[in-house]
Amino acid sequence: PSKPRHRDVVVHPWQLKRLLKAMRYSPRRPISMPRQAAAVCTLVALRTGMRMGELCGLTWDRVHDDFCVLPVTKTKPRNVPLTQKATRLLGKMRHYDETLVFGLSAMALDTLFRKYRARAGLEGFTFHDCRHTAATMMARQVDVLTLCKIFGWSNTSQALTYYNPTASDIARRLNRRAG
Repeated sequence: PSKPRHRDVVVHPWQLKRLLKAMRYSPRRPISMPRQAAAVCTLVALRTGMRMGELCGLTWDRVHDDFCVLPVTKTKPRNVPLTQKATRLLGKMRHYDETLVFGLSAMALDTLFRKYRARAGLEGFTFHDCRHTAATMMARQVDVLTLCKIFGWSNTSQALTYYNPTASDIARRLNRRAG
């Protein structure tokens, strides 16, 4: 059978805002509940492009100042760069769990994400779509080879699966360059 068509879904800022509100996440409050940990995990996924299993398996000993080490991934081990915002988000998780950064299993995160997405009255996107969204955002800042390194892709054609700009996004970028 032929491969199914890939998803072209990116999480829009208004959707993220509603989801975070449903999870009762506040950047000013400490993380004390699993739903808030799930909110931070979602935000880190949007900043790094890490998969659900990679985030849920991330331990504190693998988090460094500006990168984290993923010894086990879907494809191959890799180091994931951390922006300052991603580092700040991870810092919010300190003392939530002594070993695991987010203190959540993949099953728990998936359940929480779906539950609060529904409570926010949202549909049409999954947690994995955060990876697509991250690739689309990062592609505005880095070249395709760097994007492949960040996401652990060995073939540049994989970038076409995850990089999902709209024609309007591309037109805006072209117009900014043209001046």
